[in-house]
Amino acid sequence: MKRNEQIIENTWKLEDIFETEQEWKNCLDHLDDLVKKCVSYKDKLNDVNNLLAYLNTWEELSHDLEMCYAYAYLSSDQDAGNGHYLELKGFAQAKWVEISNQCSFFDVQVLQIEEETLNSFYETKPELLKYKRFLDECRRLKEHTLSEAEENLLSLAGQVGQIPDSIFGMLDNADVSFKEAEDKEGIKHDLTHGSFIALMHNSDEVLRKSAFKNLYQFYKSHVNTYASILDGQAQVLKFQATARKYNSSLEASLDANQVPVSVYDNLIDTVHKNIEILHKYMKTRKKVLNKEELHMYDLYVPMVESVNSEISYEQAKEEVLQSVQVYGKDYTSVYEGGLNNRWIDIYENEGKCSGAYSYGVSVHPYVLMNYKETLDSEFTLAHEMGHAMHSYLSNTYQSELDKDYKIFVAEVASTCNEALLMDSLLKKTTDKKERAYLINYFLEQYRTTLYRQTMFAEFEKIIHEKVARNERLTAASLNKIYHDLNAFYYGEDVVVDEEIDYEWARIPHFYMNFYVYQYATGFSAAMALSQKILSGDPQNVVNYLSFLKGGCSKSPIDLLKMAGVDMSSPEPVELALQKFDQLIDEFDALLED
Repeated sequence: MKRNEQIIENTWKLEDIFETEQEWKNCLDHLDDLVKKCVSYKDKLNDVNNLLAYLNTWEELSHDLEMCYAYAYLSSDQDAGNGHYLELKGFAQAKWVEISNQCSFFDVQVLQIEEETLNSFYETKPELLKYKRFLDECRRLKEHTLSEAEENLLSLAGQVGQIPDSIFGMLDNADVSFKEAEDKEGIKHDLTHGSFIALMHNSDEVLRKSAFKNLYQFYKSHVNTYASILDGQAQVLKFQATARKYNSSLEASLDANQVPVSVYDNLIDTVHKNIEILHKYMKTRKKVLNKEELHMYDLYVPMVESVNSEISYEQAKEEVLQSVQVYGKDYTSVYEGGLNNRWIDIYENEGKCSGAYSYGVSVHPYVLMNYKETLDSEFTLAHEMGHAMHSYLSNTYQSELDKDYKIFVAEVASTCNEALLMDSLLKKTTDKKERAYLINYFLEQYRTTLYRQTMFAEFEKIIHEKVARNERLTAASLNKIYHDLNAFYYGEDVVVDEEIDYEWARIPHFYMNFYVYQYATGFSAAMALSQKILSGDPQNVVNYLSFLKGGCSKSPIDLLKMAGVDMSSPEPVELALQKFDQLIDEFDALLED
């Protein structure tokens, strides 16, 4: 389907950001005036009135820049093959870098203000207290903030640093083309990013194998290009970390979110200590599917056939809305409005960005979907609307400079809503087969989110350590690292097919600065929080909603403690893995009855 063939009700209403493209251009021009005003305070921030005036202007500038960038970004993602949208995105990216460059003096000059002087500013101008958290965060990074000239240079390098991600996105969205998959009857099936996972769920092994081989054949034929792009990304992070005097790219990325490296290492260590649970699950899968050999293309196919194999978008909307009633009428009213007022771009079209995400714009969040009539798509809807509501509540209850929650907590709200949907669906069913099917799906959430994302995180750590040692990332080395990790994680009951060695090449999150580990930590936190929410104690709901409204007003670790879970300890991951073990036993028992 081409973009112009989409039904408008199934697409984003970008007019909520700007009614017309001319309004977008006007806003882009207005940014120049705001930047000039900010720059006028250069070398004058040691005066309380100037500091307050700068921050008031920066707040307005941040809001307008976000709107301009979001409009261009979303326009491009709905059709990456549209050159005009790409041009808009290019303008917005360039403006972002230009503004960062021109205002890069701020952090350096704020650090030059003595602590005693800054405290006196708060007394002289209580209005400045609105920005205290923002100023404290700037000063927290003093050790890693450079001279004004160096900060200016790093800012200029910002657009160059985006090149690997941009190249990957263009190659993997606009230029990708997969050979059709063929089923056991010889019927051809379109193979796209959006259809691949659905094909992996198909009961026809011939079709699964064909889709698996054909998809990875593309990556194999372009593997050297993908390796060069990923090496470029790792080199960018190494440069940025070194320039800012961090010990590693990992430390630099995590420190931006006030997360200690020990949290990352605890996750990998805890999963390693419990790897036998995943091996146990693979034995169950091999037994239930009655396979002499369990291949990588057998890992997604349900072990139990669904009672309802197709889930329409309308049904999914009703069920996800029902699952969040526990939050109360204020939350559910906004949630329902989002489902019905074009927050969501629902179906796949040519050139549209693959996968799914939520983008938290000030007017309201936007959710990208490539919906298929599967249970997986229904849970993706629940997941992304969890993100969207987190953004909505943070934007509503926090100021412009405190609203953007750190990525460490980003996956908690989304995964918690998936857990609520699972609970709602399990409570509705009285059919053993359907219950087994749903538990099978939940087991897959553990495998793909907790274990698989941790494997991705370990892959990232290994490749960035190689680059830190001045080793280049080649196709051969990346394939071997990825192969060995799959062999370790899945164990002796799974055949690690050659094609899976190339999977690293198609993972967009490897261009997002150590993002993936947060899926696993977020999943673990969400499992604990969802149980609290479902316990019936209204205070747990109040605490959780306070967390959603918190933005970045506290550190992510402290926000989660406020909600009721301590991620500085390995305990949440341990508890989640124990639950996984119990679910495997329950699943086995259901099939034996």
